[in-house]
Amino acid sequence: MREKTTIVKCEVRKAGKVTLFSVQGDVIFNQMSEIREMVMGEIVHSSNGKFLLILGGVDLIDSSGVGFIISVYKTAVSRNGKFAIVCPKSDVTTVLQTVGLVPRLFNIYENEDEAIKAF
Repeated sequence: MREKTTIVKCEVRKAGKVTLFSVQGDVIFNQMSEIREMVMGEIVHSSNGKFLLILGGVDLIDSSGVGFIISVYKTAVSRNGKFAIVCPKSDVTTVLQTVGLVPRLFNIYENEDEAIKAF
């Protein structure tokens, strides 16, 4: 059993016309407000329409985290953008597949370069 929750952090950076959100920590209910605000603000104010959510530093995701990913996807698409996930750990991938998000709504890429080239 997990004893401690890892605080979620998000770094935003650009690679050409692609905005990358690198998430570290547990993407769970009580951790989401600050990261949601930052990511959604960046998408809404971005002149680029290509967004990658890098989840290599995420060990745990709950239904709130899944909801966060769906809202990021919907916001990007509503602005005629593209969205994908990069290098999630196997437990995170399993959750996303179990709820039917992958590959129905978006793709998962092994690394940033592969995802950027696909855009």
